Amino acid sequence: MAMAFTAPEGDEVFGAIKDTCKSLKLKARRVDEAATSGFIILEIVDLIERAEFIIFDLTHERPNVYYELGYAHGVGNAPTNILLMAKSGTKLHFDIAGFRVQFYDSTEDLRKLVKGTLREMIRTTRTSAA
Repeated sequence: MAMAFTAPEGDEVFGAIKDTCKSLKLKARRVDEAATSGFIILEIVDLIERAEFIIFDLTHERPNVYYELGYAHGVGNAPTNILLMAKSGTKLHFDIAGFRVQFYDSTEDLRKLVKGTLREMIRTTRTSAA
């Protein structure tokens, strides 16, 4: 999960995503949860490279989130493994304006969006890989 850490609603948003992922037997992780003193960018790179699915919340237009999205694309993550989302009203930057981004209005909308989209991503990627 890549998102702004310091946003006022950040814990609520991540909590909703984490709970929804758990209900689908997926584990949502953010690099700031690590209890180690390791080099953060290496941990981020490792998580991006090993993740089955990656969720990017583009709300707040954080450069780190855009960087991590670019890295995820660069190392070969397919569109079927990446969920792009943002709170309604978020301005998308030119370089990603052409991507399919899903918008949410509330935490409840967010839960529905994540659950429905991840279910479809699981169905699509796991059945095509079999």
